[in-house]
Amino acid sequence: MISFATTGVLPPDDVLREAAKRNLLFTGDTDTAHKIKGKLFDKQLAFVEDSSRRKAGLCSRRAGKTYAVCAYLLIVSLLYPENISVYITLSRKNARRLIWAELKRFNRYFNLNIEFNNVELEATLPNNSQIWLTGAKDSAEIEKLRGHKFRLAVLDECASFGAYITDLIEDILEPTMLDLDGSMCMIGTPNAACAGKFFEITTDLNQGWSIHKWTVLQNPHIPHAKAWLQERMRVKGWDEEHPTYLREWCGRWVRSIDSLVYRYTEGLNDYVVLPDGEDWEHVLGIDLGFEDATAFQVASFSRDLPNVYFGESIKKQHMIPTEIGEAVQVLDKRYNFTSIVCDTGGLGKSIAMELRQRFGIAIKPAEKTAKFTNIELLNGDLRAGRVKALIHSQLIDEWKLLQWDEDRKKEDERFANHLADAALYAYRECKHYLYEPALDIPTGPAEEARQIERQLAEKMQHEEKQSWWDKSPFEYTNDSTVFDFADTEDW
Repeated sequence: MISFATTGVLPPDDVLREAAKRNLLFTGDTDTAHKIKGKLFDKQLAFVEDSSRRKAGLCSRRAGKTYAVCAYLLIVSLLYPENISVYITLSRKNARRLIWAELKRFNRYFNLNIEFNNVELEATLPNNSQIWLTGAKDSAEIEKLRGHKFRLAVLDECASFGAYITDLIEDILEPTMLDLDGSMCMIGTPNAACAGKFFEITTDLNQGWSIHKWTVLQNPHIPHAKAWLQERMRVKGWDEEHPTYLREWCGRWVRSIDSLVYRYTEGLNDYVVLPDGEDWEHVLGIDLGFEDATAFQVASFSRDLPNVYFGESIKKQHMIPTEIGEAVQVLDKRYNFTSIVCDTGGLGKSIAMELRQRFGIAIKPAEKTAKFTNIELLNGDLRAGRVKALIHSQLIDEWKLLQWDEDRKKEDERFANHLADAALYAYRECKHYLYEPALDIPTGPAEEARQIERQLAEKMQHEEKQSWWDKSPFEYTNDSTVFDFADTEDW
């Protein structure tokens, strides 16, 4: 008897057909698995049938990558009873949005009799195989994946993950694959920063991953894609070298500083410890959430220095008001904040009121009406090196990746911004801008007057050069780099 129950490799189509014909596969539903594979087009099928244990799909938007991994999860679950496969993306909310409804459509179309737990986001097949959906917002959340045995692990929206994705892959998921010799795959669309583990894996063959690439133009289920994309390019004013077009619709790595929300520069905008000997004042910014993480960001400044230093960063999901209040009390005891500022939109107002009444915490509402202006103020200080963040912090992870959407009217929802928002609230409360450098005053009346006049003129000229706040967020010169590699297809 032949059985594939002890291997994580998906049998090729011809093997499935022959096994079904000879009735050799008693442990899996080969007939339904074969039917599902028949719904995939060539690029999707090549990705699913690739026997590599580690594979990545670098795709444009609307290329059908999520549909492919949905089919992949179901095929593996049908062939290997009583096994667990996991689908991981940036948040549970994104997981539900991207694939939960697709699993239910497959269930109806193929009459799979899957039981769906809408609370836990777990799908259980009649053969007791399960598909889990989960989020992985930060290093704390990924810990819950330890200790399991997975047949298949799929990471979606990989370009949106912070630096902790390396720990997720190497320290947590790799051991969960060992018992069943399971498979892992990553899929996503390039980010504007050209940074992160997904960038490294899909641009360096020495990483040992099998790379697949396809775009919306190769998706036969959207036959009008070419005409639609040409019209979109005309409306947006893009040419074929525009970084957003190349990145989002050609699936190519293109670095574009203008597409990033924050102008963080490694080395210029990070620090290890606060300078000694200063009279520090501390501010706490809070961005409230529940499914989205609640984020706490500490900022420090001295009236004798022109800089803001962003220090401790904390973010956690599913925090109730009591837990938020207790966390603020712990931080306040440590830093003795001069100001605590919080997003009071929506339910935030009632939470802030409870923190005032129950915990005696004086919370100021965050200034949200001029967010773009405040971002540009912060960006001006980042460019000038007057804003620094604790090296290797989660805030820096968000700053590095967070980008504008195609219309550049809001932040791209695929990327985390909770600590970035909390930092922005805290930044507006810092008084570093009150710093005034001392002027050297010479002796002698005539020389004294001339030198003071020169110093004041130099100061005014310097301030005029720094008048970046008058610019629109979208008026800066484009700085783009297209990454072409020897293994990259000629798009």
